[in-house]
Amino acid sequence: MQKLLPQGKLQQEKQKTMKKIILISALALPLVFADDKGGKKEKHEHGSGEAADHADHEIKAPNGGRILHEVVPHAEFFITKERKVQITFVDDDGKSLEADTTLRAIGGKLSAPTRFTFKKTKHGLISEQKLPDGKLVPIILMFKDSEGKKVPNIKFNVDLNDCPTCDFLEYACTCDHDHDDHEGHDHDDEILRTKKVRSNSE
Repeated sequence: MQKLLPQGKLQQEKQKTMKKIILISALALPLVFADDKGGKKEKHEHGSGEAADHADHEIKAPNGGRILHEVVPHAEFFITKERKVQITFVDDDGKSLEADTTLRAIGGKLSAPTRFTFKKTKHGLISEQKLPDGKLVPIILMFKDSEGKKVPNIKFNVDLNDCPTCDFLEYACTCDHDHDDHEGHDHDDEILRTKKVRSNSE
């Protein structure tokens, strides 16, 4: 005869199950690029309310990484030689600055995702965990601003292959070529596919 769990224990088991379902749903969502490589102009509201046209004003990444325009202040996403995730907050001229923005991240395969935690640095954040092995690693970035408000999740593939037309790695490349074409890679092993579709997730 099956034993009935106490009410408190039953509630804990339900909460654990819900957390697993939420994590799996987040990682299984189709990929949404954080920026539009197709040449369309993106307008974004600054804290002052002034719209900035980033197609006309390209921010230079101080370390050769990827600029995340969705975050204010803007942030450079960069993978170090040790495969750590380094975030540097920058102004509109690409100069590093201090910020109280916080970050959590999840990356890798659905079967064994890596949960990133970050330490604060002078001008940003550095992950305590390394990026999982591989040349094409999906990642979800979950920022909170200085007031604790969530920034919409930023999702993309960290492509560590060399760009054929510039000096940057593909994840940081701003060239106008097709970034969805990665000849020789088995995308079936990745938890996210490269599709430019809308996501209704938080």
